[in-house]
Amino acid sequence: MPNDSPAPLLVLIGFMGAGKSTLGRLLAQQLACPLVDLDQEIARIHGAIPELFAARGESGFRAIEHSHLDLILPRLARPSVLALGGGAFLQEANRKLLAHHSATIVFLDAPFEILYSRISGTAHQRPLAADPARLRGLYEQRRPTYLLAHHTFDASGADPSALLSSLVQLANRLTTSASARATL
Repeated sequence: MPNDSPAPLLVLIGFMGAGKSTLGRLLAQQLACPLVDLDQEIARIHGAIPELFAARGESGFRAIEHSHLDLILPRLARPSVLALGGGAFLQEANRKLLAHHSATIVFLDAPFEILYSRISGTAHQRPLAADPARLRGLYEQRRPTYLLAHHTFDASGADPSALLSSLVQLANRLTTSASARATL
């Protein structure tokens, strides 16, 4: 059952290195609301994600991811911030779940070169980071789906404070407009 609160559920999506976890944490602090980082939740329960991929394959990991998203969404207080892993939004079933729960999807966008510079030393955590050509192909494949988001913000800056300010303004606008509709 969807949570019908007028306060927003902001869902951060984007490619590896876009800042979903970092900005999610900062945004939740600014809004004084919960943050759920889906990848961190999965890792807490099932172990490290690279090992999950190795043991269960991508389809097995995506099934776990979908199951956790399905469990988390109805329980989230509003407002809340939810950071998704880079591939979660690509799954149509996950997009339907998010729509059913009236989530506002925010794509943190940045050029591949910037994202790659942020993750290039993290191959032990992100095995795909070891293969720049494959990583670029994945970025180009995923980007059109990311652009289905309700809002797109430029996440290419080194200092997240301006982007954080814009995200807080978005959350405030969404809360205000939802509250106004609820009183009609």
